Amino acid sequence: MQVNTGVRSFACTQALAPYRRVVRDATYGLGYAGPEDHELGTLKQRHVVSGVGASAQAPVCLANLPGTVKMEAAGAFSQYDTVYGAEDGKVDDVPNANPIGISLQDASGAGSLVEVLRLPYMALETGAEVGGIEIFEDFLGDWDAAGTALTGHDWTKTETNGLGVTSVDGPNGVLKFAADAVSEAATATLFMENGPVDVDQNPIVEMKVGMFDKGDNTAVDFDWGLASDDHATDFESIAAFAAFHVDGNTLDLKCHSDDGATDVAAVDSTVNLVDDTYYEFRIDCTNKADVKFYYRALGANAWTRLCSTTTFTLSNYTGTLTPIIMVEKTSDDSTFDLRADWVRVRAERT
Repeated sequence: MQVNTGVRSFACTQALAPYRRVVRDATYGLGYAGPEDHELGTLKQRHVVSGVGASAQAPVCLANLPGTVKMEAAGAFSQYDTVYGAEDGKVDDVPNANPIGISLQDASGAGSLVEVLRLPYMALETGAEVGGIEIFEDFLGDWDAAGTALTGHDWTKTETNGLGVTSVDGPNGVLKFAADAVSEAATATLFMENGPVDVDQNPIVEMKVGMFDKGDNTAVDFDWGLASDDHATDFESIAAFAAFHVDGNTLDLKCHSDDGATDVAAVDSTVNLVDDTYYEFRIDCTNKADVKFYYRALGANAWTRLCSTTTFTLSNYTGTLTPIIMVEKTSDDSTFDLRADWVRVRAERT
């Protein structure tokens, strides 16, 4: 059942399942909303673009009107649970920054249909109740050059041979992690020494990162994400982490994790990054037994989940995590250049 008279049709050129949250898509007109995307609304029915029942317009129950609406569940939850945005336009009871409303029915598992009472004011109230923390760094201002310690910052940087974080390198604040062509081992790392977020407080990290020089040798490794600490020479020797990874001399985007008991080696996401191009990256640890990786091109509305058939886990780890960006190379004359525009981490406070 659903009680919602606020329906509007939108042009859409791709087939979509019914009762999913949707956002504007530059290519197809509509696409599935990600976990924290603020949707236009929820599809009233299946949208078909060829054959029987085909239509150029998809009816959407708008998100800003009162009433109830059918939605598809991403997992099991109970009647009267608060539901939040989930991947592929679904909803779930896993908390994030996008509460949708109250489920009026039990969900037996993924694919279940439930009637949801939308409560638009919940985003403000939930934020107040949870009292979450947010770390946001835009790298504006005078960041200390390579070979010097940071002053007046919560961040720590380590580097060898004067390499690594150099300075604000572009408009709106950009940090560059770079190495020259000298044949030597080199490491450039930026992290927060105090490990500001607890793995059990549902952390989500997002970063805007671009590859500007992938190097010419596999001696180079790039990593960015969350970790329990830093390391002088080898990211994969850190006790616990969930991070994106790129090998030198490629632009193949990979994902990996380690919690001290389960080491999930870097998995190829099949996404090939474009040189000299920024992307947004997200690692969602709200379920530490099933850490999820996402990316999206700048300007895209929806996040794309990566390596969804692989289970990345931090289940065995209890402790704090730091946002981290690290580039390393063994003794080699390859250059590298990774740039970060901003970093955001959100987590529950208690």
